[in-house]
Amino acid sequence: MSISRQRRDEIRARIIQLIGENDFSVSAFAVQEGLSVQTVYRYLQDLEKEGVITKRKTGRKNIYTLCEQDKLFRYPLQGLKEDIIWKRDAEPFFSDLPSVALANLSFAFTEILNNAVDHSNGTEVKILLRKNGYIATAFISDNGIGIFRKIADALGLEEKRFAILELAKGKFTTDPDSHTGEGIFFSSKVVDAFVIGSEDLMFYGFSDTNPYLDTSIAPASGTHVLIQIKYDHTEPMSDVFDRFTQAPDDYGFSKTVVPVRLLEYGDERPLVVSRSQAKRLMVRFEKFQNIQLDFSGVDEIGQGFADELFRVFQNQHPNTRLIPINCNAQVGNMIARVLASTDNT
Repeated sequence: MSISRQRRDEIRARIIQLIGENDFSVSAFAVQEGLSVQTVYRYLQDLEKEGVITKRKTGRKNIYTLCEQDKLFRYPLQGLKEDIIWKRDAEPFFSDLPSVALANLSFAFTEILNNAVDHSNGTEVKILLRKNGYIATAFISDNGIGIFRKIADALGLEEKRFAILELAKGKFTTDPDSHTGEGIFFSSKVVDAFVIGSEDLMFYGFSDTNPYLDTSIAPASGTHVLIQIKYDHTEPMSDVFDRFTQAPDDYGFSKTVVPVRLLEYGDERPLVVSRSQAKRLMVRFEKFQNIQLDFSGVDEIGQGFADELFRVFQNQHPNTRLIPINCNAQVGNMIARVLASTDNT
């Protein structure tokens, strides 16, 4: 029985995906797909001839890996136009990406490159493009002041690590006359992996509910952004934007998720107890109508912290709704205690 063209394409795509995930076994794949081992080997031989995969032997076992293509560009930042760079250099390189993945990558790429042009105070940007048929990568690196330091200086933060908390909230920009502060936030949501490194900090912004910081890696000065999207990415940008609106009543960027654990320092568990920490957390909360406070990774909170958020702030800003999520029993009990006292008052 012959296999349809669509079915052949699905088999090829699945082989590439599993090799990209380091989870490919010829025999297991044959069983899963209802194919003979010989048929699977023919697919592998075709992919190898086309330069999509490469094979090496380890003992008697064949190890398959995806072939990667790279392109490196350097540009002076003065007068650089991000849309021209995308159309001229990046889009042709990524032309084999499916339409949804290509559109999402285009949005993130141009937003981050524009951010380097407008905000970095640097003189040069390096862009590395990479693809392997499973995942597409853009690495954008400038030699400017560094994003976390710039945000910390603009907000007067005592430590630049708290700049990551502001990025996680969204709606922050150092140039409100020209920018909305939504670019980095949504760029991190429309792709599969998104990392910003500067000086001794790394921000992983690809998880909706738990972006986090890392001080174990020390990238050079400047700002370095890694953007990755899988070929099989299916969520269009419109769906991502809809998740952070109050539609159908309001189509603006009115909802956000704030990971409370970003109050932590380094690898320590966050000690979330004080009113000053609550005040640090709630900076710019009034810009949103709906804020989910994600307590993942937070073992315990203090009464003062909970009271400042769920009584004081809520009384002062009744149009902003705070919703705690992912609370353990201790955190949930403390919030319930504060809310109970508020109801009694």
